[in-house]
Amino acid sequence: MIALADCNNFFVSCELLKNPSLKGKPVCVLSNCDGCVISRSNEAKQAGIGMGIPLFMAKKEFPHAVYLSSDMSFYINISKRVRKIFSDFSPSVEVYSIDEAFMDVTDFDRLYDMDFEQIAKNLHERILKETGIPVSVGIANSKILCKIAVDIAKKTSFYKFLPNENLEIVLRNYPVEKIWGVGKNTARKLRSFGLFTASDILNKHSDFFRFHFGVRGVELRLGLEGFDSLPVKAYEEKPKSIQKTSSFRGFTNNKEFLKESVLLHLHNACKKMRRYNLSAGIVGLMLRTKDFKVFYNTKVLESISNSEYFLNKKILELFEEAYNPETIYRSSGVGLFRLQDTEIKQLSLFGKNEKAEKISNIIDKIENKYGRNSLHLGCIQNKKP
Repeated sequence: MIALADCNNFFVSCELLKNPSLKGKPVCVLSNCDGCVISRSNEAKQAGIGMGIPLFMAKKEFPHAVYLSSDMSFYINISKRVRKIFSDFSPSVEVYSIDEAFMDVTDFDRLYDMDFEQIAKNLHERILKETGIPVSVGIANSKILCKIAVDIAKKTSFYKFLPNENLEIVLRNYPVEKIWGVGKNTARKLRSFGLFTASDILNKHSDFFRFHFGVRGVELRLGLEGFDSLPVKAYEEKPKSIQKTSSFRGFTNNKEFLKESVLLHLHNACKKMRRYNLSAGIVGLMLRTKDFKVFYNTKVLESISNSEYFLNKKILELFEEAYNPETIYRSSGVGLFRLQDTEIKQLSLFGKNEKAEKISNIIDKIENKYGRNSLHLGCIQNKKP
C-alpha cells in the first residue's frame, strides 16, 4: 500500500500562514520576477484565474485578486517541516516535489489497528494541526491510483482510500488525459483506439499496450490495476547536473548587476552540489538577450571541485568573455556538469584547495543557521586610482 500526500495550493497556503487576513480572498502567487501565476487559492480558481496566466493579463481581467511575489526560502522551510512529519509517519518516504511525497504504508492497518481511510484522515489532520498547511492524502496499491485518490480527495474530504474492489466504479468516469504520466500525445493516441477513460484501459489486454505503447503502456495498465512497477524509493537520487537560471524584472546591460546575478546563481548551485556531496568537472554560463538570443559557454576545470571560491574565478572568466556593453539582457544562468562524488575525486597535479573548500563549508553552516543567501561570495570592484 502506498500513500501520497499533496499540499493544497502550497505556495498560497504558505502565504496565508504569514497573513491570515487573506483567507477567503482570491490570492495568486507569482513566478520568478512576477512573470505569471504559479499558485492559486480556491477562490482564485473559482474566479477563473488560469494557471500560468501572465501577470499583466491577470491584473487586467481580475483586478480585485491579490497578487504576491514568491518567497521560495519561506516555502522551502515550510516544506521541510511537512517532510519531517512524513518521515515520522513512515520509514520509507519518496519526495516527489516541494509539496508532494509518496510513502510506503504497507500493513499500517494492522500496525495501528484501523482502516486506511482513517490512517489517511489522521495524516491530513496531523499536518494541518502542526504546520497549518492543508494536505490531501490518497492511499492505494500503486502510485497512479494514489494520484487518482488525491484528485478525488481534493474535491471531497482531503483524504481518500482507493481499495481495489471499488476501482471499476471510480475509474469508469476518470478521463485518460487526467491520468498521471499520460501526456497530450499519449492521450490522443489512446482516444484514437477508443480508450476514453481509465476503465477502458483496464478492459484492454496488456498485450495490446505492449504492441502499441511499449513498456510504458504496460506499466500504465498495471498501475491502474494496482500493481506498481515503481516502488517507493526511500532515497533521493543525486543529480546528473545542476542548473540555476532566472529572468530579470527589467531588461539591463548593467555589468555589475549581471555579474552579481551570475554569482548568486553559482552560489545556490554550489550549495545544492555540496548537499549531495558532489563536485563539478565543468562549469557553464548562460546570458539571454532582450531578443532571446542566447550566449552559452562552458569551461572544463583542471580538477573537479565544489568550492565556490574556486568556481567563482572560472565563472567570471566566462562572464568577461560573454558580456557586451552594447547588448541588453533579460536573464542569466549557471550550470554545473560532469558531477562526481567528492570522496572519490582524483587529485590534480597542483594539489587540492583545502582552504577554499573550508570557506565554502563555513558559508553553508552560516546559511543553515541564518537563512538562505544570508552570506555568499561577491565580486571585488576594480576601481581606478
